[in-house]
Amino acid sequence: MRKFLFLAPLSLCALSSCKDEEIRTYRVATDSTAETPAPSAVEPMPKESENAAQSVVWQVPGDWKPEKAGQFVTAAYALPNGGRVTVSKLGGDGGGLAANLNRWRGQVGLKPLAAKEVAGQPLKIADSQEEMQLFNLTSADSAADAEGILAGVLPLKTETWYFKFTGPVGILRKTEGVFAEFLRSVRIAGSQKSAPAPAPGGVEKVHMTPPDGWKPSEGSAMRAASFSIAGPDGTSADVSVIPIPGDSGSILDNVNLWRSQLKLAPLASADDPALGKKDETPAGEIFIRHMISTEPILNGKKAAIGSAILKRPGMTWFFKITGEASLVQANLEKFAAFVRSATFPE
Repeated sequence: MRKFLFLAPLSLCALSSCKDEEIRTYRVATDSTAETPAPSAVEPMPKESENAAQSVVWQVPGDWKPEKAGQFVTAAYALPNGGRVTVSKLGGDGGGLAANLNRWRGQVGLKPLAAKEVAGQPLKIADSQEEMQLFNLTSADSAADAEGILAGVLPLKTETWYFKFTGPVGILRKTEGVFAEFLRSVRIAGSQKSAPAPAPGGVEKVHMTPPDGWKPSEGSAMRAASFSIAGPDGTSADVSVIPIPGDSGSILDNVNLWRSQLKLAPLASADDPALGKKDETPAGEIFIRHMISTEPILNGKKAAIGSAILKRPGMTWFFKITGEASLVQANLEKFAAFVRSATFPE
């Protein structure tokens, strides 16, 4: 099973701060439009009072359009650039991970896997001990108009949550960065360290100084700022600034998620020198890392990600530059200066 792959999109939707987003708690709907579980016994859901500590919350980008849910669908959204995201909650193990994964693989024309071959990319749920498994149900040679699925599976004590992004492979590849940030926002409500809701009026304001040559660009509603960088021969790079409420996972968890986007093996230890380096800025301590793919995964060329993580009270800020490797490399010093310029006025 190949690791889950998220390649950050080069151009997304409207530039916006996170003040338009809200954290919502959803319950299972009972309408039509069912997301059918695996064909095996699904345990009945426990009563709400018995399951309150395992409710799940997440941030919804402001430009996602809510759609009618269904019998086994908790929430559904249409994305502005195409594709559909659904969230489902089933009792127990929902019929089993392998059974559900193989059902999805069948939907997109992939062969089933043996249970021992089922392994996803882990994503630690911040402020808890839980871990989501991420799956990319496409192949490198999939046509842009072929159907594909990106999915996150979150098993809890009494229930299993399924987050699915379905649509043409071309749309998934362009928008998977937005889906990755959506999954990163998932929290377990009711726990002692559940993520705080954004302060009234939205998250704190950030001031930054973009370097010459960076142009403000369209971005997802989860972004506080977004820039594009034009390179030679039509290449481009994307810069994003995204605030996520709460701790949002360890440095190792986040770096490994980005490494998976570049098809790099995960790091095993927080002491690994490849994790990156710390730096002090007026806004606080940041952690900067540069990663480059070993394979030509972006329009026949190698891709790279420069990243910085800044933890603030109640909020984690993610700064990323993503694109063709040589263009990202040429802008790394500018990116570092851009991150260091961030200030948060009182």
